[in-house]
Amino acid sequence: MKSLFLLLWIVVATNLYADKKIKELVVKEAKIQFISEAPQETIRGNVTKVFGSANLETKKVSIQIDLKALNIPSRMMNRHMHENYLETELYPNTNFVGVIKRWDIKSKIVEIEGDLTLHGVTKKKFKIQGNIEETEKDFLIRSNFEIHLADFKIEVPKLVILKLNDTIQIESEILWKDQE
Repeated sequence: MKSLFLLLWIVVATNLYADKKIKELVVKEAKIQFISEAPQETIRGNVTKVFGSANLETKKVSIQIDLKALNIPSRMMNRHMHENYLETELYPNTNFVGVIKRWDIKSKIVEIEGDLTLHGVTKKKFKIQGNIEETEKDFLIRSNFEIHLADFKIEVPKLVILKLNDTIQIESEILWKDQE
């Protein structure tokens, strides 16, 4: 009897998990933080206006970040970042389109690879690795990675090089929910 109950429980649990895997996920909430650590200054900015979808069956992921919503606490640096570096009037969004290479709930690791477009330039085969926290209906994915401004043709003038690093740290938390 115990064996039958255990087998039934495994079948139900497996079906629930399998059902969850075939669903489309969408971004529910997000916080993306940009950090530039340079000799004279550390600049932090964040954006929460993020849209995206992920299909766990086809493994396709699409994320769009509204760079116009990027906020840096210093008003002057915020203006410089939008007007002089990111040029958000010309390039209002950053897009990532990729494929899930690994989705392992047991080890809590997710790896995706795809094309990252920033400032009108696309970097191919851009890899992001993160950690998954699973709740009943949601997945929280945290990842840390870096981008190089030069890869996206964002020039840092020599006079500013001590205040803005070419290497920007990205810390992201994206809460994904089942699309209903």
